[in-house]
Amino acid sequence: MSRIGAKTTIRGDVNGEEDLLIEGRVVGDVSFPHHAVTVGSDGQVEGRLVAREITVKGQVEGQLIAAERITLKATAAVQGELYAPGLILEDGAAFHGNIDMNPEHDVLREAFGGERRDSLSVPPAVAESDEGGEAVDAGRPAE
Repeated sequence: MSRIGAKTTIRGDVNGEEDLLIEGRVVGDVSFPHHAVTVGSDGQVEGRLVAREITVKGQVEGQLIAAERITLKATAAVQGELYAPGLILEDGAAFHGNIDMNPEHDVLREAFGGERRDSLSVPPAVAESDEGGEAVDAGRPAE
């Protein structure tokens, strides 16, 4: 795991191929599309944050784009736009902005391409018949 320490400020884009913990300040875009990014309690990010999974305990201003899930912990303060098929918002977290959880959103397609869909372990939707019949798997054509 990479770590940006509490007394470090980075101005510019940060990219990597391992999990990242941000305890300092990043002014720029952070892109770790195959890995998890955590913004620690004292961490600050101003920019676009792209990761497989994002956890925020500190402050973020900008776009958060996750292939799987965004978690805003109770100490989080986030202003911006969230794009992810999964969202956990703990009681006490401060959020101001927009949320889009459409897994097929153009922003997610642009950030992750076709690989995002394969990385998700979300089962296909199941719809039940109104007439008490069998359940129908919405991901498969009827037989």
